[in-house]
Amino acid sequence: MKLRNIILSLSIASMAFLASCGDKTSSNPKPTISLKSVSNYNPTTGTVNMGSVITVNVISTAGSDAMKNIVITAKLANGSTKTILDTALISKNIDFTRSIACQGGVGDVVVYTFTANDNNGESASTQLSTSIIPEDLPLDGIADQKVYNALATGFNSAYNLELSVPISSGSPSVKDILDKTPSGAAQWANTWGSGNGSKFVKCTSNDYNNAASTTYLYNLWVAGKATATDQISGMKVGDVYLVKTGQSGVTFGLYLLNITSVNDIAAPGNQNDFIIFDYKKFTP
Repeated sequence: MKLRNIILSLSIASMAFLASCGDKTSSNPKPTISLKSVSNYNPTTGTVNMGSVITVNVISTAGSDAMKNIVITAKLANGSTKTILDTALISKNIDFTRSIACQGGVGDVVVYTFTANDNNGESASTQLSTSIIPEDLPLDGIADQKVYNALATGFNSAYNLELSVPISSGSPSVKDILDKTPSGAAQWANTWGSGNGSKFVKCTSNDYNNAASTTYLYNLWVAGKATATDQISGMKVGDVYLVKTGQSGVTFGLYLLNITSVNDIAAPGNQNDFIIFDYKKFTP
């Protein structure tokens, strides 16, 4: 009986010890943070216009005598996080306004996080999710652009759709189109990808003929983004593709391409294959 009581006592003591070790909940008061107002933002649809400036009125109260700092970040469509603001604010009660240039391109969802860090080590945050939509603006037409086989010597095998510039070298981040023929291949792959994560959506000749505005291209993206791919292959005359750039800092970033010529050279060793295309874009 004595042994049983001793074992029971030890069990109870062990449970109490484990409970005390596992309880690490802080008793420090947490700060609060909220958005009093947001301008140039539609709260019903969660949308902001491309290129707009969002003005946010932030209010926050420290749980202790003073706040440590306020941090604003933006989670971009590619999954990366950008710091918009990281500032020391030592007051207990904070009320400030910040203007934020719209991050991301049309069709992107960008989530802004506002975090209050207290001097007592506690923190609190609130978020604002935005979907970027275009203003209804006219498109420009660009004709007879050419992208060569990646193995062609002395020719451009990539293209920057935002600047309408063919590229032979340089940073992958501006290569919206990039021929993907692998090194050492005997024949041209007739495959495009990108250097920056651009997406391709197959469209129709009717889409190309009717596309006249940024709204039209945006609606094409909304309708087709679920089928967007990182690469396209086997391009032929008359094929139409919507491209969403992976470049950062681009205001609109949607382009509609129409393939007008495919020059596939069958002769072994001749790698000067190329594609010619027209396209429609918005020029800021």
